[in-house]
Parts: sequence; structure tokens; C-alpha cells
Amino acid sequence: MGLSILAGQDRISLENGFDLRLLSALEVLQARREAAELTGEDRERALCSNACLLARALERSEGRRPVFDSGRAVLAGLTVEEIAALAGRWSMFSRESGPGLDLSREELEGVKRDLSGDPGERLRWRVLRQFHALPSEGRARSMKERDYLWCLANTLLDREETLGRLCPSCRTGALEERCPVCGKAEAEWGEGADNAAFDPDRFEKLRGGGGAD
Repeated sequence: MGLSILAGQDRISLENGFDLRLLSALEVLQARREAAELTGEDRERALCSNACLLARALERSEGRRPVFDSGRAVLAGLTVEEIAALAGRWSMFSRESGPGLDLSREELEGVKRDLSGDPGERLRWRVLRQFHALPSEGRARSMKERDYLWCLANTLLDREETLGRLCPSCRTGALEERCPVCGKAEAEWGEGADNAAFDPDRFEKLRGGGGAD
């Protein structure tokens, strides 16, 4: 999987005046609910699901307006073959540009390795986390590299000013890496010590939607 998850396209052109765009999690949920209302028999489920997805994902390139206003309109306006082909195209596009939480553990580790090796991506994450912003929000999408640099420089200055107000002893303690759970200094961890704050079983349960105990 390529290095920035956020660098994927939001839409692709079908070269016939139409586009396919990625859908939000809410839109996918709405499409599933609409499909459930349209489906009469189990054998119709896949066709209705695809039609309801396309009602939201298929747009005119000019003006970015929906081509159809509902899944029922898609069923009335396109053949079964056309719906299947467009839905297949959207599914492939979605997997490539909008990977979800159904990644394998190996794929997830690859994403983590990519991100850990990119200081710029990690900086963006820290800035967005500090200001409680999501990457899809308008204020985040409009930020330029200089904006992130400005936030980073000011954050570093804030830290330096705080450290400057401490006595030498407290400053040394503040600069020392410590465990976020027990507070033990890094020098006391010992070689090869595990991070006590990370529970891989709990992580897998949460990632799978099982919820916390």
C-alpha cells in the first residue's frame, strides 16, 4: 500500500462526462439501508446494493452533481451489466484509494512502517490532534506546508518557554523520557523491555469493532 493514506484520489473520471467518487462511512451506511428497503429477495441483494452505492458515487464531471437521485432510479436507468461494471470499477477504486479497517495485520504493519518513516505525515498528525481536527475538514484540507511549519515552530517555542521557567533539576526531569503508565524513567526500563501501555489483544478487539470490555 502506498505511503500516504491521505494522498489517494477522492474521485476518478470515467471519460464519458461522469465521475466516480469515494463515499463517506455515513453514505455507505445510508446506501446499505436503502438497499435493504429495495431488496425483495436474497438474490436481488447484490444488485440493489450496487445500485444504491452508485446513486451516491456516480456524478457528472461538470458541476459534480449526482446522475441519479436514488438506487431505484439507477435500477430504472441502467442495465444489470452496466450496474455491475460500474460497481466493480468503484470497488477497485475504493480499495486502492480509500482503504478501510478490514486490513490484515500484515498490511496494517506496512502502513505503520510507511508513516513512521515520513516525518511530514507524523507532523501533520500531531498538529491535527492538538487542534482536534480531522484531515477531511475544510480547515485541515486548506492548510499548506508553511501552516504546519508555523504550528510546529510555535509548539516548540511553547515547550522551550515552559522549560525555561523550570529550575535545573526540574528541567532535567521534564526532558527525561518516562513511561506514560508507571512514570519510570527510560534509563530504568532495561534492554528489550516491552511497552506496558500497549495491549495487542485489546487493539485487535477494538479494530474489529468488538468494543472494550
